[in-house]
Amino acid sequence: MNKFYVLLLLVGIGSLQTKAQQFTAPNLRSHKFFPGTVSTLDGQVLQGYILNRDAEQNQKKCIFYTDFNDDRTKKEYGPTHISGYSIENNQYKSIPYAGNIAFGKPDKHFVYVAKPGAITTYVFWAPEEQMLWQKGDEAPVSNASLFMGFKKNMLKLVNDHAELAGKVERKEKGYGVTSVMQIIEEYNAWAASKK
Repeated sequence: MNKFYVLLLLVGIGSLQTKAQQFTAPNLRSHKFFPGTVSTLDGQVLQGYILNRDAEQNQKKCIFYTDFNDDRTKKEYGPTHISGYSIENNQYKSIPYAGNIAFGKPDKHFVYVAKPGAITTYVFWAPEEQMLWQKGDEAPVSNASLFMGFKKNMLKLVNDHAELAGKVERKEKGYGVTSVMQIIEEYNAWAASKK
């Protein structure tokens, strides 16, 4: 019987991922230098060049040069060394994330910023696309956590928007697990109007 529940969970997570897949890997050629920035843990922004490798490799390490013609200016940063980096208009942020099915305390990884906002949408490739959402610096919410406890985890994200939280709480039509992106967009529009 336990195998049945595990299979059901995996199918459910897969279906949530396919419904949510709206983002693709950054549209940059691999193994090329691009103008970029590195954001240090103390808030400095360093200008230079970033070696773009591929979607998965960019999540593990940032290879930064102040002068891409001079190997002596090369520095490698892991997710615990910097808060994030950008390659042209593509941003990566360092956050604790252990994948859709997490065990234990998550390590930090660079995740791709797919859509910034009050609730930011991120994508992590492992190698399949995994979407996750984060409000400010709170713990991220993954596809799997939404699938296993949609109402509880979505309310963590939208709880300060009383009207939207009420719709999720009451399970109104269009405010369920298959409408994650629409709920996030509605919340972000509300948060932007409050500024």
